[in-house]
Amino acid sequence: MPDLVRITLIATAAISGLSLLLLIISVATPVWLDDGNGDTIGLFRQCYGSAYAALAGTSSGCSNQNQAPQAGLSIVGLLLLVFSIVAVIASMFIDKPIILWAGLGLLYFSSMFVMSTYATWGVNSRSPNSYMFPVTVTGSVNYTSMGYSYNLCVAAHYFLWTALTILAFSVGHAFGKSRNEGS
Repeated sequence: MPDLVRITLIATAAISGLSLLLLIISVATPVWLDDGNGDTIGLFRQCYGSAYAALAGTSSGCSNQNQAPQAGLSIVGLLLLVFSIVAVIASMFIDKPIILWAGLGLLYFSSMFVMSTYATWGVNSRSPNSYMFPVTVTGSVNYTSMGYSYNLCVAAHYFLWTALTILAFSVGHAFGKSRNEGS
């Protein structure tokens, strides 16, 4: 395998690994929406801060609350990203073009699922139940904004596209080199 291809595969695996780390943190943390008072909504949990709990006469804390379809889209994107990293690393040791193409396809579809996660979340976050979360008993209205978990997901997508661009270059270079050597 040419040295340039190996270097780009290492860069792709490293950038994809960073993207995976950001995506894991994004999916695991419950701050996709934040009202600034400790009340947050995540993909899998909904949390009430002490200010709301004191007004509502309840206790603060988190409860399980899956946000469909965003939770499912994020998990599929995360799994595809893991499989693409494995394929990219495997292609460094096994000289089969199909593994490179599989890694490219998996990375592409992973980025599409991650993008779909935060794009559909943006629409969902402006529904009245999410935008004015939590509705207080005093009638005052809080407005939520995107939290750091959402921003981490967007950053993970940007790194995914960077890795995808590098991998596409690598696949094209390897294909062109093998084609030129064959003639």
